[in-house]
Amino acid sequence: MWTPENWYLQARDNAQKTADLIRNRAELMLGVIAQGKPAGMPLEEALQEMEAFHQQRLAAVPDLFRYPELRGMRELIDAEWRGTRDGAGLDDRLLASYYTGYVYYSRCLHAGIPELGCTYIYFPTSEYGPLLANNLDSSPAEKFGPPHWPALNEHLLIGGVSSGIFMDEQSPEIFPVPVEKLVARYCRTTDEAAEMMTRYNHFWGPGNKIVVDRNHRVAMIEKSACRIGVRFSPDGFGFIASMTAEEPGMHAYLNDRRTASLKARKLPEVCEDTLFWEDHDLRRQELTEMLDEARKNPTLETLRRMIQFREPGKAFVCVNGEKLLPDSAPGAFTLRTTIWVLNERRALWWAKEGETPSFENRKPDVRFPDVRFPDVLEW
Repeated sequence: MWTPENWYLQARDNAQKTADLIRNRAELMLGVIAQGKPAGMPLEEALQEMEAFHQQRLAAVPDLFRYPELRGMRELIDAEWRGTRDGAGLDDRLLASYYTGYVYYSRCLHAGIPELGCTYIYFPTSEYGPLLANNLDSSPAEKFGPPHWPALNEHLLIGGVSSGIFMDEQSPEIFPVPVEKLVARYCRTTDEAAEMMTRYNHFWGPGNKIVVDRNHRVAMIEKSACRIGVRFSPDGFGFIASMTAEEPGMHAYLNDRRTASLKARKLPEVCEDTLFWEDHDLRRQELTEMLDEARKNPTLETLRRMIQFREPGKAFVCVNGEKLLPDSAPGAFTLRTTIWVLNERRALWWAKEGETPSFENRKPDVRFPDVRFPDVLEW
């Protein structure tokens, strides 16, 4: 049963265990806001505006007849925020940054989403059974730890990446619905999850997600603030990549927003941003081709080569700060690569350490002994 008390205690306990990661992400978001705010806007004004917006979100409870799952949710979220604050030792500004900074940045500052990366790939079968792979792509300033177990509940896996929508539409809803928690509580199949995530479209994103259930039903969801495109895999193989879209409606919208942003920012038709977008669109095309080939022999090594793909002359899936132009700033880094061997409850992973790139630094496998599924429900 959900109660404010257990939401507070769970958030506090989790925050105590991951305080460094939480504080790091909150501080990094403050830096993103400092870079993305309008040129004439004082930083303090932007941060005060973000804190005010944080409180406005909690007060903006939507129509509970339309969204009946949200009855009592305001009290639960308030308790969770207080638990995170107390567990991680955050002040009000860092707490607002952690929970609302991303939403404020994209919605109120009308800034483009930070240009990161990230990829998820799912194989329904291999010599080890089903496999899920992920690259965490970000700045070296982002702290990270070993991989976590990727399931929402005993029935569903989920993974998310950024989507890179510039000059996006504005959602009519700002209430901070924890959509994945709703999915975990109410959904047992990919179709149920996709339905709920579509019904709660205005409360999450922008971002792309992959959802997988025990029957290897795979949904690949591409999303802006107000639009959503859902594709289902015909055979259980699937992937999502950041900063790109394949669903026709989302693909057209993404390209339209890119063109509009170039005009608004008075940028040429060919510039660093367009090269970045082309690189990520090419990555998606290459992943599609590699996945088609992988279907013929879906092995762990095949998946590893895909998620750590770095063939010269092509778009890298696993990145290490490569520059788009000689005078560009370094790009994103793949901080961590993970391959979950689901039936064995373990994860292979690689991590960037200092100047050593992630793909050269295999770490000891992580095991998840507390994950228990009945044998008849093996992945």
